[in-house]
Amino acid sequence: MSGIVSALITVFGIMFLGLVAERRRILAPTMALCLNQFVYWVSMPALIFMQMCSIPMGGAAPFIWGSFGSSMLCYALYYLFFSRFWRVHRPETTIRTLASAFPNAAFFGLPFVVMTFPGNEEAITACMLCALLYTGIFLTADTTLDILSSSGQARRGLGLRLIGELVRNPMLVSAVLGACAGFSGLPIPRAVTSIAEMLGSTAAPCALFGMGMVLSAQLSGAGAGAKAVSRRRLCLISVLKLFVQPLITFFVLLAAGCSGTGLAAGTVISAMPTATMVYILGERYQACPTEASFTVIATTLLSLVSLPVVMYALSLAGLV
Repeated sequence: MSGIVSALITVFGIMFLGLVAERRRILAPTMALCLNQFVYWVSMPALIFMQMCSIPMGGAAPFIWGSFGSSMLCYALYYLFFSRFWRVHRPETTIRTLASAFPNAAFFGLPFVVMTFPGNEEAITACMLCALLYTGIFLTADTTLDILSSSGQARRGLGLRLIGELVRNPMLVSAVLGACAGFSGLPIPRAVTSIAEMLGSTAAPCALFGMGMVLSAQLSGAGAGAKAVSRRRLCLISVLKLFVQPLITFFVLLAAGCSGTGLAAGTVISAMPTATMVYILGERYQACPTEASFTVIATTLLSLVSLPVVMYALSLAGLV
């Protein structure tokens, strides 16, 4: 348990430094955007590339199917619930569903897994795979919002837009390139691996520091719309995200044949707080952006309590 507490202190400590830097205007106002763009376009793809080069894809199949299946199952169940059993189809329904099922696997989950499973390559690989697999529900939500907010004429190019998003996703592209390099068996030049390793090592601290700055900005602008957000709904989404989803994920991974580190890491990643991308999507489509912002803040703060509970439950099962 001391290792979990140490990991939480480290993760939230770096986030707190980012928050202070944003509040005190130590860095330029655009620095949070620059850090997040650097992580998204450079350091995280470099890390994913290196992990995918060495991953044994045959042995990872149960984890891949289990993680993808659990994420889609949670999304489907939550959408059924928020849509009142398929009766209400609004952009707000989709955003609330995504907020309850889309964990911050890359920016928050990776640093936490690195600290909680020190030196465990299998756990880090599982985290990378989760960051990729959870893209499925994000694209599902994005497509749904596009359909709900566009006319019949605009929907004609929806398929091409979806393909374009996949092709332009740097993490998906780096994963495909890494997997191809691993399957080919060809040696990767030392200079390439050195560059990828150096850039990949910056992903965790930069992601946390940037997330702290983003949370600070969200907290500054959250006061005006606080009264419009339902506390009951906020609590419900937090419970679904932080407790129900990891429970569902655990049993789906178990049914898929996962065990040991893969089962533990997959469950922990699903217990991460709501990703900031949910707020960005809500802002883009003007679908309860204030509520989405509060959800990101609330689940992030509540994860200080929920993550130790999840880790303790996994330790009782002998997995950590």
